[in-house]
Amino acid sequence: MTIMFNKLEEVVLKTGERMEVGVITAPDTPHAEEIKQFLGHKPGNYKWHIERCVTEPLDALETRFYVGKLDGNVITNIMTVEHEGIGILGHVFTLPQQRRKGACKGVMAHQMEDFRRRGGRALYLGTGYNSAPYNIYYNFGFESVFPASGFMHYPVNADFAERYFATAPAHPKPIEWHDWPKVTALSAIVGWDTLRSLTWGVYGPTNLEGGFLAFKHELETEDIYADAKVLIAQNGAIVGWATVNRDARWRRTCAVLDLFFHPNFAEAAPALLAALTFSDAKIQCYVDEGATVKADILAAAGFDCEARLKEQFAYNGRRYDVLVFSRVS
Repeated sequence: MTIMFNKLEEVVLKTGERMEVGVITAPDTPHAEEIKQFLGHKPGNYKWHIERCVTEPLDALETRFYVGKLDGNVITNIMTVEHEGIGILGHVFTLPQQRRKGACKGVMAHQMEDFRRRGGRALYLGTGYNSAPYNIYYNFGFESVFPASGFMHYPVNADFAERYFATAPAHPKPIEWHDWPKVTALSAIVGWDTLRSLTWGVYGPTNLEGGFLAFKHELETEDIYADAKVLIAQNGAIVGWATVNRDARWRRTCAVLDLFFHPNFAEAAPALLAALTFSDAKIQCYVDEGATVKADILAAAGFDCEARLKEQFAYNGRRYDVLVFSRVS
């Protein structure tokens, strides 16, 4: 599939130059090399995604590069990855010699307008709290997911989370590329389990822009995970995840189970757990002391609480005990 550059508008920069603003929807063969070179400084898995998405479909993931051009050349970029109106905004970059002209703001104004026009529901991003970029995003309607955080979200409607995560039937399925922004929306929920994924290092609300990419790369290229599933609600929302992977400390005898779900979908969590294929090893799941619903689900599935680790980790000024649940396959 080849989709050419779609011009959105022209923007007059502070210098008086006229910048062409448009969107490149991946995959796009004519612009593939230009995008790869422009964002070639991106590290590791970010570069892996860019190089793949410009030349091949990644399941149903929608990757868009909103760019500003001077004399036909890209000088600034904002990328979004989306599925069904849920997206992550990233790779905001302007060539050093083209900065302080208002180029990025000019592109972002049209990117945000286009997101709303297409029926977008929520965008997520990560930046430094109270930094110059943070204040730019704030002026476009983004807010911290939780106080004093650079993890930001932009719900088009104020009741987005309430409606999106409303109780509904849900079932487990394999993880796909287009789950990326939706898993990030799930990881953004506030006021629930603190220890959400030991393997991914998710404690409390967390931006999974990079975390999901690292996981997806390992899933496709390495023999680390015995299984991984997500829980999908009737409206398409990802409302839970579960992974089983080798414990690096005890590779031959032990594996780690991570289980996280939205509180409105606790009744569907046992089905998610049951859908996993466990390795032929002892399975351990680490549960923070406040995650009583998760603890009950594990106990009902035949896991025994074999230990309590006192003050095992600190989060947001508080130390937490961790319960270790285990089961031998």
